[in-house]
Amino acid sequence: MGSMIEFTRPDGAKAPGYLAEPGDAKNAPGIVMLEEWWGVNDQIISTAERMAAAGFRVLIPDLYRG
Repeated sequence: MGSMIEFTRPDGAKAPGYLAEPGDAKNAPGIVMLEEWWGVNDQIISTAERMAAAGFRVLIPDLYRG
């Protein structure tokens, strides 16, 4: 199960996002998933969780609040 996180942008500012990780995230490949018009909602979180269950680490940056 993933959770909302705060990460540092390249310009040094903080930004929120959602991070979903597989059970064994040590060498998991990563995906940056972009939100739709509605932002980080249940539908996109569900998609990220499915990708994490398939073995990927998934970050959804909150483009509207970050």
